[in-house]
Amino acid sequence: MARNPTVYKRCDCPDQNRPKKGGCTHSWSYNLTNSLGKRTRASIPESIGLTQAQAQAALDDMIPGVVPEPVDTNLTFRKWAADWLSRRRATETTVEKYEISVRLHLNPRWGNQRLRTIKKAQVEAWVQEMEASEDLANSTAGNHWKVFKMVLKDALQNGKIAANPTYEVDGPYVGKSKSYVFSPDEYWAIFDDFPWRYRLIPMLGFACGTRQAEAFGVCEDVIDWESNLLTVRRQVLKVKETKYRPALLERLKTSPRLSSKYVPTPTYLLDAFKEHMERYPPQTTESVRWEHKKKIDDCKRGTARALFWTPYNNLMAGNYFNDCLWKPTLRRLDIKDADGDLPTFHDLRHTFISSCLQNRIPEHTVAAWVGDSVDELRRTYSHLLRDHADTHGAVAARITERPQPADVGIAA
Repeated sequence: MARNPTVYKRCDCPDQNRPKKGGCTHSWSYNLTNSLGKRTRASIPESIGLTQAQAQAALDDMIPGVVPEPVDTNLTFRKWAADWLSRRRATETTVEKYEISVRLHLNPRWGNQRLRTIKKAQVEAWVQEMEASEDLANSTAGNHWKVFKMVLKDALQNGKIAANPTYEVDGPYVGKSKSYVFSPDEYWAIFDDFPWRYRLIPMLGFACGTRQAEAFGVCEDVIDWESNLLTVRRQVLKVKETKYRPALLERLKTSPRLSSKYVPTPTYLLDAFKEHMERYPPQTTESVRWEHKKKIDDCKRGTARALFWTPYNNLMAGNYFNDCLWKPTLRRLDIKDADGDLPTFHDLRHTFISSCLQNRIPEHTVAAWVGDSVDELRRTYSHLLRDHADTHGAVAARITERPQPADVGIAA
């Protein structure tokens, strides 16, 4: 018999209009129509972790001639996570984040363990480990937990496990993301203390609001010396497609449809560019024109002269910059946030955006400079945009107030 059933689920609770607090605790009634058009009905008690897939499996056992699919009792988390990743239809960036989480964090912890042996107590202990780790940001732990839950939920829905060990387990605490605004004195202290070869990189974040990967990807052909403009259209990334080696890609990080953005460049930054290129001449490297929904191997190649290189003659990468340059500098200068943590490179971008908004630069202009949407800017910096009411609110009130009637002379 072909296995092509249809399931309809309803509660057998006698008072369905008034379910008890916490949900119905009675049985569920399942109606099934198989490929031969025969219908059957069964009531199955509600139990922890019961899903439609489990109910379907139980109903299949009741139908003569339907042979349940064999269960691989040795199926490991690593194998099923790979299968789950291969079926994702999310955006390219989202799938990449899932893959990184599985490869770097979930597989080292769960990869060799059989799915059916993962217990709720083990999951709870893992959550506590993530919360106690000083090297793991709470938002990162939250992302790992999200991916872990999706993989196990998918395994449950496909009949690979009998119950979901994440059921009723609270994930790691994820607090509000922190951001730090550098004072001008702090930034210029960073600039003065930074190694000469790389001091332009933090300046790009502070003076132009670039992301770290975008700063790494600056080449000599994107500087307009006459118009004082910097064109941001490349980035250096280490991703699966580049075999996790730094590669210069002609595509912006946040939007595959945003080909470039133009940022006004201060005169002091242009002077710093000239000095840097005199000391450290740009080097020619391959540039990949990575098009949306195309594999890197199928994309066109070009060349560009990149400004920033490591001592090993590689393109600049985040791990080398952060661990060998950025963090040591902040420690020497004793620059920390209120919790004693080191600010990140992204906080330079946050400082740039905050300074622009506080100085009344229109939000749509700032959004165009930094490559964000106006809606995203409003969500993140709404507290600064509210401050504009003091200045612009008075202007709006003056424009919209009722006109005063003209004086009319009184006849004698």
